[in-house]
Amino acid sequence: MKLEDWLDIRELVLMSVGTDKGRWWADPEFGSELWVLRQTGKVSGETVGNVRRMILESLEWLKDDGLASKIECSARQVGKFRIEYTVTVIKSDGSETLIKEVWNATQS
Repeated sequence: MKLEDWLDIRELVLMSVGTDKGRWWADPEFGSELWVLRQTGKVSGETVGNVRRMILESLEWLKDDGLASKIECSARQVGKFRIEYTVTVIKSDGSETLIKEVWNATQS
């Protein structure tokens, strides 16, 4: 089964965001670069913007493959080391999937 054949958009989003870009054997372009931000262990207003940008970049393939017509992401700092983010995936039929998660600047 190809990744594009999966129908669970939530699972695809979580896999894309949670996989370190360049470290998945099947596709070196798959995943996000959030691991780069984690190296500093700090969260700032700039980090929040970078998290949002990196999440959107990691999900671009969903639009390229026709699994989503639009993807939106919002993010905000909560606490010293955490960023809450919300991803909304809009499919071509107009249905939406909302995913709320937290990114931690420190490894746990």
